[in-house]
Amino acid sequence: MAHQLEEPWQTPSLDGEGPLFKQIERAIRSEIMSGRWPPGHRIPPEFTFMDAYSTTRATVSKALSKLSEAGLLDRKRRQGTTVARSTETHAVIGFLDVRREVEERGRTYSYKVLKTRRMKAKSILHMWPAVSSDTPLLKLDAAHCGFGQPEVLEERYINLNAAPEAVSVDFEAEMPNIWLLARLPCTRLRHTIRAAIASAENAELLGVAEGSALLISLRQTWADDLPVTSVKLIYPAEQNEFVGEFNPLQP
Repeated sequence: MAHQLEEPWQTPSLDGEGPLFKQIERAIRSEIMSGRWPPGHRIPPEFTFMDAYSTTRATVSKALSKLSEAGLLDRKRRQGTTVARSTETHAVIGFLDVRREVEERGRTYSYKVLKTRRMKAKSILHMWPAVSSDTPLLKLDAAHCGFGQPEVLEERYINLNAAPEAVSVDFEAEMPNIWLLARLPCTRLRHTIRAAIASAENAELLGVAEGSALLISLRQTWADDLPVTSVKLIYPAEQNEFVGEFNPLQP
């Protein structure tokens, strides 16, 4: 007898962490952020989630309400629930889209993980004071590449109390931003831009002169009150600029 394989969202979280409505919320968020459920996609009816998770309508409705409040879903009475049309913009607001920048220059984009290691937060409290000294972290050094050559360097710390499964993820197959946003909503973001001088190591990777100017984007995010990740993006200054525009009168 043939058996139909379950979709990823139909499988309850193996780690079992958090209330059941949170597990359902994470599963739906993962489908949206991965692109498997694009804007306008009609999600399964509530009873389908009730059966898959052996839970009540109230639990499913709570998960859908949280996603609707976050701007990821549109819920309309008698018309069902669809993925919000503005999901893509909402999900990455405040995030620099390095991939898009590289591809707009006509280059083939790739993301390379250079090295990873586990550590305690004690040595980086000056940079990320939101975490405590004994917080377990995953440090990820990576490069955003065009035609295989590093164009932007990334130094990322992931709070393993927030995302313990990060230690076993292949981040070259699924980029950290997408993976984290699929599991944890970004409810707060702090973004700082500053200048720096290229070290010998950074200069070699980026193909610039040692001591040349760099632009540094430092971003830290939270899910509710939980610090999730601290990311430093390192750009050659001569080849990049940051532009922002605010127009409250624009329709």
